[in-house]
Amino acid sequence: MIYKRYITVCLLFTAFIFYNLLSFASILNEDCLGCHEKFTGFNHGKANCNECHRDITSIPHDEKLKKPLCNTCHRPTDEYYKKSIHSFKKINCKDCHNTHFLNKDKKTCIHCHPNVTHKTLPAKEKHLNAVDCLACHGKAKAGNINIQINTGKKDVIKLKDIDRDGNNLIDFIEWDILLNTINKELKGKTEIIKNYDIKTDNPHIVNKKSVSCNFCHSEDGLFRYARLIIKGKKTFEINIDPKIFVHELPSIEDYKKTIHGKKGIICSDCHISDKPVSDRICLKCHEDIYDVYKKTAHAKDGATKCTDCHNPHKIKTYKELSASERVMVCARCHKDYIDKHKWLPNTVLHFKYLECSSCHSPESKKGMLFSLAVKGEKDTKALSYVDFEKIFGSKADIGNIIDSNGDNTISMDELIFFVNSLRKKLNKDVVVTSSIAVTEVHHNYSEKNLKSKVCTECHMTDAPFYNYMYLALPQKDGMLFIPVKGTILSAIPTSIFIDLCIIGETKIKHDDIKAFFNADFREKPKILKELGFKLIDFMGITIIFFIFAGILVHILLRIVVKK
Repeated sequence: MIYKRYITVCLLFTAFIFYNLLSFASILNEDCLGCHEKFTGFNHGKANCNECHRDITSIPHDEKLKKPLCNTCHRPTDEYYKKSIHSFKKINCKDCHNTHFLNKDKKTCIHCHPNVTHKTLPAKEKHLNAVDCLACHGKAKAGNINIQINTGKKDVIKLKDIDRDGNNLIDFIEWDILLNTINKELKGKTEIIKNYDIKTDNPHIVNKKSVSCNFCHSEDGLFRYARLIIKGKKTFEINIDPKIFVHELPSIEDYKKTIHGKKGIICSDCHISDKPVSDRICLKCHEDIYDVYKKTAHAKDGATKCTDCHNPHKIKTYKELSASERVMVCARCHKDYIDKHKWLPNTVLHFKYLECSSCHSPESKKGMLFSLAVKGEKDTKALSYVDFEKIFGSKADIGNIIDSNGDNTISMDELIFFVNSLRKKLNKDVVVTSSIAVTEVHHNYSEKNLKSKVCTECHMTDAPFYNYMYLALPQKDGMLFIPVKGTILSAIPTSIFIDLCIIGETKIKHDDIKAFFNADFREKPKILKELGFKLIDFMGITIIFFIFAGILVHILLRIVVKK
């Protein structure tokens, strides 16, 4: 009996459902628009009238109908909306959306917020033109930058000319070279279009407070990728460093790691007002440097301030900057430096390893810096403190490990032994890289040095940087610089040392050849080893000697035979 009742209930319920579905489907849009003509041509996606007005089962319908609920279909969006400031303020869907005509009367943020001043936003116009409101007030999850340059029908810009190092990434230096080429070849007539594309989780998430500046302007900021598109006779694309367009900003935590932060200098010591920091502030601590600087061309008529070249919020000290990073300090103003130095052979290569003050500040002390890195298929990455910590532990003294005899100087044998041990432990190709760097800065960069277009001023055995050679090792706080013996350049294994130009190895001299022939037989191998790359000259001279000797013997034999 109970079983029969159960079947009867199921049949009645099924019939009821089918009846409602049939009556629901039987009402056409035309039936509704017969009375509601103002909604003719309505557009709410592919939805029909009774998909929202579900309590209409027949025509004519009841005068009072239930209010359609958006979350019946848009449940995920409704969940996002509940987390929004709009939900807290009781702003409904219809306040922003025309539910019957979605493509009409589209409202943007400015409809309700027309007079927002954004007083605290630096470079307000630049920010508001580049990104929309949701970039700061929404929940952005990814950002890309697209830079487009249209050169017309001419191919004045070629890939090989801007990607000088061939790593498929345009860096700060290469971008400056490109800008200079545009100004020179196209007279600045081409437009550089920058598009900041930001993806958000859902546009219905609107926060009361905007994100902090560090959300974009930090090492791990929103904009991780940037693409440069060159349109000419041929179009090509290449990656570009996004930090060129979205600069990093300092944070309090990062500032504590800087040389200023470590010495206890607080924000208010320099930022005494809302005006930019003046040279007078720097003068309080750096009077001796300013005494030199104030007489230079840079300081004349206030052309350049201290902060134009120095970023007091940088964690890296000047010694820790690479040659290319130091060049970028000058390139902020001197964007045409490549063209100005076309007289220099391998111009770009020189600027990869040399900084501007190497020549333009003769009184600065120069040195050669060596560092350890891992060579990959596409690039070479410097070893960090974390890498050493994983191998030797946090308490290990790397300086004492590599300086095995404790004389506070690194010999070639010690360096090679250490590199080979790292290769075994890391199972990677560990190499030694080098660059010429200014070890002690003299703040007079007024020397144009036009008379020094002579290669031997640097490419000689008495070049000044041979007096200051260091191995730079990363530490938990800063860098450790250990002196390196000058004889390390005598016999350099090319499998370990890369990107190293033997700038002091001039052509072999008479004294070198004389020393070899006058030396004891057991000493000759040592002298040959110390010749380094001069050995190539020695072998060349030897081969030429034997050739001329053979010709001379041949001539003498011909004379003797004729007689």
